Order: sequence, then C-alpha cells, then structure tokens
Amino acid sequence: MSPVRSMLDRAPISVRLAGMIALSFFALLCLIGVVVHRQLGAGVQSGIDRQLTNTGSRIADGSLGLPSDDEPEEGDEREERDAEDDDDDEGLNPADSGVQVVSRSGRVLESSGDLEAAPALLDRDTIASVPEDQGILLTRTPPNGEDPLRIFAAPMDDQEAVAIVAMELDAVRDAQDALLSVYVPIAILASLLAGLIGYGIARRGLAPIGRMTDEADEIESSNLSRRLSAPNRMDEVGHLAQTLNGMLERLDAAIARERAFSADASHELRTPLAILRAEVELARQESKDGSTRAALESALEEADRLAGLIDDLLVLARADADRMGGRRPIDLGELAQAVMERFGTLAAKQGVRLDTRGNAVVMGDARGIERAISNLLDNSLRHTPDGGSVQILVEPREGSGRVIVEDTGPGVPEAELGRLFERFARIDGSRHEAGGAGLGLAIVAAVAKAHGGRVTARNGSEGGLVVTLDLGTIGGGHYDSASNASELGGRG
Repeated sequence: MSPVRSMLDRAPISVRLAGMIALSFFALLCLIGVVVHRQLGAGVQSGIDRQLTNTGSRIADGSLGLPSDDEPEEGDEREERDAEDDDDDEGLNPADSGVQVVSRSGRVLESSGDLEAAPALLDRDTIASVPEDQGILLTRTPPNGEDPLRIFAAPMDDQEAVAIVAMELDAVRDAQDALLSVYVPIAILASLLAGLIGYGIARRGLAPIGRMTDEADEIESSNLSRRLSAPNRMDEVGHLAQTLNGMLERLDAAIARERAFSADASHELRTPLAILRAEVELARQESKDGSTRAALESALEEADRLAGLIDDLLVLARADADRMGGRRPIDLGELAQAVMERFGTLAAKQGVRLDTRGNAVVMGDARGIERAISNLLDNSLRHTPDGGSVQILVEPREGSGRVIVEDTGPGVPEAELGRLFERFARIDGSRHEAGGAGLGLAIVAAVAKAHGGRVTARNGSEGGLVVTLDLGTIGGGHYDSASNASELGGRG
C-alpha cells in the first residue's frame, strides 16, 4: 500500500468526504471549462467567418475595392465614405485583412495588406474548384508555420478570377487564452471552497456519531445500563443509535444473567462443599491406613482450594453487581498490619522479610479491601525468593488512600504487564503461579474499581514488582482502565 493511500485511509471521514467533494467539483468545472473553451473558439471563428464572407463577397461583386497604400486624392471622397460606412457594417475593412485577386490559372492579379508580394494562398486545383455561384471557406497553415489563416474565396463577376480574403485566427487563440487565465484560478478556488463547505457539512452530519462514540467509550461492563443519546430524527444515524442501544440492552441482560449465575452458583456450592470437607476430614481421622490418610489429606487440600475459588467468584460477582459491603471508615495502616501478621508465619518459613509503614483512612468495604491487600501480599510472597523482602507502604491521598506492595521477586515481562489483572489469565515465566486459578489479582482490580479507584503495576528499578492500589470510596469515582496499560491483565 502506498504511503499516500495509507495516509488517506487514516484520515477522518469528514476530511475524505471534503477531498472527494473538492475533486468532484473540480472535475465538473474542468468538463464545463472544456465545453466553454471549445464553444468560445467556435463562436469567435464563426464571427470571423461572417466577416470574411461579407468582405469577400463585396470585393467579388465590385462593391468594395482593394485598399491602396497611396494617400487618397480629393476625388476619392466616395471611396473614403464607403470605407467609413464599413465601420457600421459586419464586414472587415480590407486593410485589416489580406486580400488577393487570383486568376483561375493561379496567377496573382492584385493583392493588398499582408499579402502584397506574396504567392497565391490557394493552389490552382483549389481555385478551380471554387463554384461559380458561391464562395468557400477554408483553413490553411502558412508555409512559415505562423498562426493558421481563415480564408474565404469567391468568384469575381467575370468568373475569370477569384477574390481571396484571409485573416489570422489569433483572435480565437487570444480569446481562449483569456478565458483560461481567468477560469482556471476561479475553478481552483471554487473547488477549494467547495471542499471547505463539504468539510463543514460532513462534520455537522457526523457530529451525532462523534457524540455516540464518546458516550460508548464511557460505557463499561459494570454499567451497561447507560444508553447512547439518539438524535430526534430517525435517519441513518438515528437508526444506528437505536440498533446500538438494542445491542447494549441485550448485553446488559446477558451479563446480568451471568453475574446472577456466578453469585447463585457460589452460594449454592458453599454448603455442599463444607459438608464434603467435613466428611473427608472425619474419614481421615478414623482411617488407620497411611496411604488412605495421605489420599484424604490431598482431598482436603483440593477442597480448600475449591472453597477459595468459590469465595473468589463470589467476591467478583458482588463487585461486578456493585454490591460490596457497607461504607465505613477504614484505617488502611491497621488493616495492612493485620494482613502482614497473618502471613508472618508463612513469610518466616520462606525466609522473606515483611515490612509495613504509613497510614491512611478511606471509606469503603473493610472485607473487600482486606481481601485485596491479602491477595497482593500472597502474590508477592509466592514469587519472592528466600532471603527477599516484601514491603507494604500506605499513603494518604486527597479524599482517598493508596497501598503500595513491592517485592524483590523476578518481576513481570513488560509485554505481560497489560494482562496482569485479567481474570483467569496466566502469566508465563518466573512469576507463574503453579495451580492458581488466575483470580487473585483480578479480585484486587475489581475491589479497586468498586471503590472508585484503580490498580496499576510496574517493574521496580532494581527488580521485583511494584503494585499500586488506589482507593477512593464505594461508588465515589470512575475507574479509568485506559489510563495505564497495566490496569487490566492477570497474573495468577
């Protein structure tokens, strides 16, 4: 694809429409210009033909004599009056043209004007072909290559000679050149003006689509109840808005059913799973066989993992449905300290040093925020090598708070940061979570979004992963997923 074609494809529709309008208008003006150019030339030549015919006919019948270069004498007053009368006639003054009287044999008998001492303009065969009762019009190019001559030849009264009147066609060329000198700039300016007008019309016509695009960008999966504002008139744009709103309604209903199913399924599975776990634990206690006890231990671990997965799905369903817990003041510093103490034994076993500092107060759901911080800390512990460290920093923000979790693990490839908080996404590489469901960090993103905040991730300057959890209040802000490439994505 050529660079010009690629550039045109990327141009807005309004610009492309304006360009097509300008080009179409210019092509139309060019077509009109060609027609006018030709008609003007034909009109000027037609006037020359009438003048040549009138003058040649009068010379042929003797009513008009050939001009003389000598000064007129007093007795020539009649000829002067005849010449003055010619100014009011359609004929040419013979002095303004070239005149020859040529015999039928091709010999020049008389001549005047530019044709004095010039050979006959017409050859013998052409002179012989001049009818005895009328003249003929011809166009000839002189041997010297100058402008073509328009020639009228008519038989004299005695039929022994032919009167030839010739005139250059430069008047036709001059008239056409004058037309082009004025018409071409006007055509270019008119085409540019048409393009500008077309651009304005296109912008005005596409404005409703632009508004719908902006509104569609603001619609998120958690708020599909919003609809596009349709124009009052039911034209193509109105029909498009109506169609898109219908699609949004169907998507809203489908996602609502999916969320209800996830929440209901999670609730329904918790009871039988708890009963199953209790039965397996009882069987393990009563079993005397070592291999059977080991198998039951493994079953209990899988039951615990399944219970955690169900809890994760339930949290996500509540966050998506905007049904997080009640809003109350939460001390993020105390909450982070409590979470760190709960993971203290596991960190000591792995030889990882934990540290937390800072304090901030936010309004929100304590259980949801605790779950988010726990998932971040658990994720860092699982990917921090022995002897490493994990730090939790709490910072107050205007009307909100921030929790930063930084570890000394291997970090995440830059290409994978954009997927870090996606649900069920698995990140390849050294931070891959063996056996994980891929919902831990997705829950962090859901909790942040439910509290009007966001979560971002980046690799530290000295290695490791730095995750920043910004929190506002429940329903107290807008989650801008486009503000950072790593706000969406998923690491186990």
